[in-house]
Amino acid sequence: MSNAALHTVRFSVLGPVTAVADGADLDVGSPQQRAVLAMLLLADGHPVDVETVVDRIWGSTPPRSAAGVLRTYVYRLRRVLAPWADTTGIAIGTDGGAYHLVRGTAHLDVVDVEVARRHARELERAGDVVGAAAEIAAAADRWTGTALGGLPGSWADAERFRLGELRGEVALERATLEVRLGRPGDALPELRRVAVERPLDERVMALLLETLLALGLRNEALGEYDRFRRRLADELGVSPGSALQRVHQWLLQDDVAGPPAGREARPTSATEPPVRRDAPYALTGPAQLPPDVPEFVGRADEVARIERLVAPGAPASVVGLTGLGGMGKSALALHAAHRVRRAFPDGQFFLDLRAAGGHPLTASDALAALLLSAGVARADIPGGPDERSAAWRSLVADRRVLLVLDDAASAAQVRPLIPSGAGSLTVVTAVRRFIDLAGARWTTLLPLAPEESVELMGRLVGHERLAAEPVPTGRLAEACSHQPLAVRVAAARLADRPSWTVAEIEQQLYDDLDQPVVMHADCRIVDEPFRRASAGLREDQRDAFHRLSHLPDGPFSVADAARALGRDTGSTRAVLEDLLDAHLVVDRPGGRYAFFTLVRAFARRQPVRARVA
Repeated sequence: MSNAALHTVRFSVLGPVTAVADGADLDVGSPQQRAVLAMLLLADGHPVDVETVVDRIWGSTPPRSAAGVLRTYVYRLRRVLAPWADTTGIAIGTDGGAYHLVRGTAHLDVVDVEVARRHARELERAGDVVGAAAEIAAAADRWTGTALGGLPGSWADAERFRLGELRGEVALERATLEVRLGRPGDALPELRRVAVERPLDERVMALLLETLLALGLRNEALGEYDRFRRRLADELGVSPGSALQRVHQWLLQDDVAGPPAGREARPTSATEPPVRRDAPYALTGPAQLPPDVPEFVGRADEVARIERLVAPGAPASVVGLTGLGGMGKSALALHAAHRVRRAFPDGQFFLDLRAAGGHPLTASDALAALLLSAGVARADIPGGPDERSAAWRSLVADRRVLLVLDDAASAAQVRPLIPSGAGSLTVVTAVRRFIDLAGARWTTLLPLAPEESVELMGRLVGHERLAAEPVPTGRLAEACSHQPLAVRVAAARLADRPSWTVAEIEQQLYDDLDQPVVMHADCRIVDEPFRRASAGLREDQRDAFHRLSHLPDGPFSVADAARALGRDTGSTRAVLEDLLDAHLVVDRPGGRYAFFTLVRAFARRQPVRARVA
């Protein structure tokens, strides 16, 4: 047994900030010093600059020697963790005026929670609801009190709120599974606690009502609904949304059965409203989603994030998917939409906003298309964009609809289209995130995991063929940067050449990527998203993109880039952030940057302009 296997270090932030090594508590110092540790832990390996740490600890009144005090805190933390550095890989590093923490094999409770939630989703999809409930129960038990207990400052307050929201989500997931297993009594205490913390959350109230009914407490459930309805009216001046009203109507039925118990019981609050035995849930509005992608692979976390927004009483939500072209934004949007579509009986709409074609739809034309889809006669569609937006929002105000807006160009194009009805969901795909689209939750799509890209290739050309050459297959997927579009193109090339080996296709791909001018048509398809992204750069950004691609392969620092560009570090950092926003480079731990293999190959093939003297 190795020495590393003998040592265990666990960090906790879901309660007082603590560190335990081999079962013994470590002295991590004063509240301010523990705040530094918590910041580095929650940064998940990313650097946090000195100015940010000082501002988070002391706000507008830092001590005169704040940077020196911070160095002392870091020095003490390093000393505390030093005995376990070699065996666990724990280290606090310094990089250009910033600190970052490498956890190595050490555990962090909030990370353990997310791992448990992911396992629970996998088990639930596999039909093991009992196992899923056990995983979620273990996640809930990670909290030992109020997160970041005893830490001062507005940063700690904001993180406490965020981690408190996470605790509420875990509690809801646990309660949903307990009700599904016919154990509503186990779900009720946590549901009551979350209902107190979220007194205006219709999703929480819907699940609480279902749980009470499952326990035979119909009158108590009706009383809870009536109090909630009055609370909404008094505090917000609104009525319960249509989804929660459906739950209320369900409660009023004399012949309704409680949620079915047992392993095969269906979840009543995940993606569909409660269903009466005599009135099966049906889709009544437009159903315009294009077909789901049959070979869809991966993106489990992203799909689950969208699924969590779909519940009775959930507020209107906007999800944004961004990332480099070819990463599968449209495929993910469609796949997730198909997973949740039955939660939107009033209609599922799909609109291609055509940003990539260079002639995006105007918001006015997009609204006309939506109104036509919803059954409005062409003659009745108003002429002006403001009037069309008002007509669309009035039409769907009390409806639960799903809207997928693919390839959006700007927030101004999207904003008038978003339905505001309770429980409605809008999924937007765009090359760049729109910072001026209020309330949108953005996710940047990165490449598939290596095993996922191999799985995708196998689904397209047959797993047996790839299994005969596992090493070249892995290298081919890596050469594709695990980008879904590139993997599909490589698989198509394999399918078109049934007598070729994977190794031969791999070598052909390398040859194509190295060609400065003459390229196979397949590679031009893969290049097209990179070409569009670089075309949107300013001249100085495009020049930097081309020049930086000639740095040695692997991550590079701001200082490395500054030397290559002949610039100062400030302007170099700014241009790197511009390239990051365009998804032409990616961030790496320690404040470093890197290219995907395919993007670097594309950039190296482009001419570099001579420097002007």
